[in-house]
Amino acid sequence: MPYKLRNTIVLAVLWAVFTLCGLFWWAYLQPRQLKKISKELQEVNKKLEDLPGLTDEVQRLTAQYQDIKRRYDSRSKEIPEFDISSQTYDYMSKGIDEAGFVKFDMKFLGTNDKGNWGYNSYRLIDGEGEFENLYRFIYYLENGRRLYKIASLRLEQRESIDPEIKDVVQRVGFEMELHAYFVKNVPELSTAIAAKSMMVMPAPPNPLNPLITQIVSTDAPKGEINADNLEVKAVLPGKAFVLYGGELLVLHLGDKVWRGSVTKITPKTSSVEFVLNEGGVVRKVVKEILFEQKGKSR
Repeated sequence: MPYKLRNTIVLAVLWAVFTLCGLFWWAYLQPRQLKKISKELQEVNKKLEDLPGLTDEVQRLTAQYQDIKRRYDSRSKEIPEFDISSQTYDYMSKGIDEAGFVKFDMKFLGTNDKGNWGYNSYRLIDGEGEFENLYRFIYYLENGRRLYKIASLRLEQRESIDPEIKDVVQRVGFEMELHAYFVKNVPELSTAIAAKSMMVMPAPPNPLNPLITQIVSTDAPKGEINADNLEVKAVLPGKAFVLYGGELLVLHLGDKVWRGSVTKITPKTSSVEFVLNEGGVVRKVVKEILFEQKGKSR
């Protein structure tokens, strides 16, 4: 084969190969690449269009984070990782010291485990205290550093005669179920940055206080004058001489006696009138000079 013909054939084959490769790239590969680039460009344009929305979402999440952090830093409750009876009783003893004397017996009812958190249940039985002290104690449990919940509370008014002051003393008996909460594996909750010493609010009027007591003391305390047991010896305008406990006393209009006061002095009838409030029941007592063995009283 002549050298010139052989070169021509080689050049023709090379030209055909390059032509076929170019046609393959132009007709097949290039459209696919253009389609892929077009799709990526559309996605980029879509993201650019959504950029204001993404900016708003970032701002919303940032504000939400700051609010959660603010509330976390400002929380006033401590939630320990565990709770034991002695720990709870010690906390309540501090509440009694702040509130005033309140007595009760405490029983452990059991643990309610909810997984990552839970609470121990306690029942306070045979509880008793003055209403003001009990109010401050309950306020302490609900607003103190530890997270407690009063699940149930039963109250009843109780009355008794104090042997020292010889008068009716009103107290409130109560039973309470208390839940002491704990959170596992979150030691940060065991302390509260914003927790402060609690200022107990003044107690409101006792809603259990009856208008009329169930019992009434029959013995006057020392230093008080029992109008039922005195004797009128002389009556002058505006004052009366009475014998009480072997001692001669002078009473004037408006003077205080046990559970009441002198409301009227009448020389004409030689009588002295007292108005007494006996546990909500008002009683009038009139004493006159004893001209007979037995004095008159009504």
